[in-house]
Amino acid sequence: MSTSLSLAAAAANCRCSRVVFVGNIPFHASEKELRDACELIGPIRSLRLAADPATGKRKGYAFVEYPDDETACSACHNLNAHPLRGRELRVGLAGRRRRYRGDDEAVGLEDAIHAASLVAGTPPLDSITRYLAARSPRELREMVAALEGDGPDTLKLLEQHVPGLATVMEQVRHLIGMAAADEAAEEAKIKKRAAAAEWTTITAPSSPRWT
Repeated sequence: MSTSLSLAAAAANCRCSRVVFVGNIPFHASEKELRDACELIGPIRSLRLAADPATGKRKGYAFVEYPDDETACSACHNLNAHPLRGRELRVGLAGRRRRYRGDDEAVGLEDAIHAASLVAGTPPLDSITRYLAARSPRELREMVAALEGDGPDTLKLLEQHVPGLATVMEQVRHLIGMAAADEAAEEAKIKKRAAAAEWTTITAPSSPRWT
C-alpha cells in the first residue's frame, strides 16, 4: 500500500470522540447562548464551561458531549468558526488519545491525520498533512495570524480564490483547537494533582513527639 493510501485510510478510519472542545467563547456570552449554538448540530448530553476554581472566572472554553461520534464529528465540521457575540468559535475533538507536547513541539502525524479526518469535502493532500505535522501549535497560530493580517475578511477572500487554501486552513484550525484542548486538559490535571497534594498535607497526621 502506498504512503498516500495509508494516510487516506488512516484519516477515513479515524474515530471521533463524543466530546468536543469549544474555544474562543466570548466572556459576555451566556451559557444558554452557547448551548443554543451547540444544539444547532444536534442534542447535547452535557456542557461544562471551564472556570478558575479559585475565582469562578470563566476561561473562554467549554467541553460539550454529544450522544454519538457522528454528531460530534458534525459539530467539528459545522460549528467551527460559527459566530457568537462577535467571535468565531473554535471546535475540535477533546476525547481522542492525547499527549500534551507544549507550545513549541511539533503536533505530530497522528494529530495531523486526525485533523484531516475532520475536514469537510475534499480531504487535504498528504504532503500538506505531513507539513502541518511538523509544525508546532505556536507556528500554526502564527500562520493563521499572518494570513489574517489584513482582517478575517481578507482571508475568506483568499480562501475563495486560492485553490486548496480553505482546506488547509480548516485543517490548521482543527489542529489549533486540538492543541488548546490538550493544554486545557493538562492544566486541569496539574490543578487536580496540586489540590490532592494540598489535601494530603492538611489531613496527614502529625509525627508523634517523644518526651
